[in-house]
Amino acid sequence: MVGPLYSADSPAGKILDFLQRHGEATVKDLEELLGVSTTAVREHLTNLQAKALITTRLVRNGPGRPHAVYFLTAEAQSLFPKEYDTLTSMLLREIASQEGPARLQVLLDAVGARLADEYGSTVPGAELRERLTTLRDALERRGIPVEIQPSGESFRLFACPYLDLIHEHAGVCAMERRMVEQVLGEQIVLEGTIREGRRSCHFTIVQEPGVSIQESGVSIQEPKIQY
Repeated sequence: MVGPLYSADSPAGKILDFLQRHGEATVKDLEELLGVSTTAVREHLTNLQAKALITTRLVRNGPGRPHAVYFLTAEAQSLFPKEYDTLTSMLLREIASQEGPARLQVLLDAVGARLADEYGSTVPGAELRERLTTLRDALERRGIPVEIQPSGESFRLFACPYLDLIHEHAGVCAMERRMVEQVLGEQIVLEGTIREGRRSCHFTIVQEPGVSIQESGVSIQEPKIQY
């Protein structure tokens, strides 16, 4: 299976798998692979190009006209299985087992603080609305659609960058919320999450205008995380 789009034995799946294994291919290579006509191959290639899964370049081998070769785009590469989430989940599980849930949360918070530092350098606005807008732009560059409510008092994230981790490691949600708080300098309440089966993660800003988390002296109590 090449991701959720194509089965391995479909023509498109075979083309993608061939390009993954060989790097590039000509129309003739794919004719031999599929056992179909040039016209049929070009139709499959056109459909894959329309989905931004393959691209092409011209190659000249000796005299004569150059010929086209096809290869995968970065988007197509993401269709193939990756073990990053599995490895990360196993690492988190091992830390929780050896060090305990509290230590795991400390480490997750440290990661969140590093993320906040990265985002903080891109969210310089003095006004909350400006900071929210710049944060939204930064998140959307990560491929996370964000919607800010007209009041500017809440916003929603319509994708989770840690989707394969959050169901086993609830502390990841706490890490992301704290990261957002540090970037905006405001207290945030997480009203609902994708982890709970919602369509989005809903964040509400509850701090009084003009008062940062540090200035308010608010002690935020976290729910007990179960691992």
